[in-house]
Amino acid sequence: MSHIDSELRKISEGVFDNATLFAIEKLIGSGKINRFSGMLSRGKEANLYHGFSKEGKEIAIKVYAVETSDFRNMDKYIRGDVRFPRWKNQRHLVHLWAKKEFHNLSKIHGKVKCPEPFGVEENVLVMSFLGEKGIPAPRLKDGPLENPKDGLKKILSQVRKMYRENLVHGDLSEYNILNWNEEPWLIDFSMGVLIDNPLAEGLLRRDVHNILKYFGKLGIKKEEAEVFEWIKK
Repeated sequence: MSHIDSELRKISEGVFDNATLFAIEKLIGSGKINRFSGMLSRGKEANLYHGFSKEGKEIAIKVYAVETSDFRNMDKYIRGDVRFPRWKNQRHLVHLWAKKEFHNLSKIHGKVKCPEPFGVEENVLVMSFLGEKGIPAPRLKDGPLENPKDGLKKILSQVRKMYRENLVHGDLSEYNILNWNEEPWLIDFSMGVLIDNPLAEGLLRRDVHNILKYFGKLGIKKEEAEVFEWIKK
């Protein structure tokens, strides 16, 4: 694979299978990826890498794991989503999972603060990097906002905007919100569902609960039922 640079070769050893390397090659060929520069985080379902686009912009490259992903848990978030077909095998499910996050980001980018999706190929998602010079913006759990009261207001407003765009995040907490320049940015949209999904209401209640629980520890109290109804108005 002539376009894959030495850094990618070093990263990929023992990590990427051939199918993933071919997906990366396609994204390089289309200009979505120019080069990798290192790993940002490692997870059970995906690894996140830092890189650069053809235009020299910093990008985040999310590679979903095919072998170690919890496909039984993933299935319930794909099932019932009219945007995607029934999955055929575990690899196909992981590919749909990557496409799901890409479509969810595409749906709400520009309306709420979230990464901009640039491309997806099989189990590899390319999006804008939230941070600077290879250093990612901290998650709220690691870097609280200086003005948490204002931050909570902004987060709930974004949840409401998403709902108006027919989407529920589904996994929102201090782990999936970044503090970038004292602004809350939402990430990790792979579990997001459309509001007509049978899971949507329960997931929205969970999102509200998690957010208010975190800010409650900072001394900001709100009633979950009131916030829930406000979001749905």
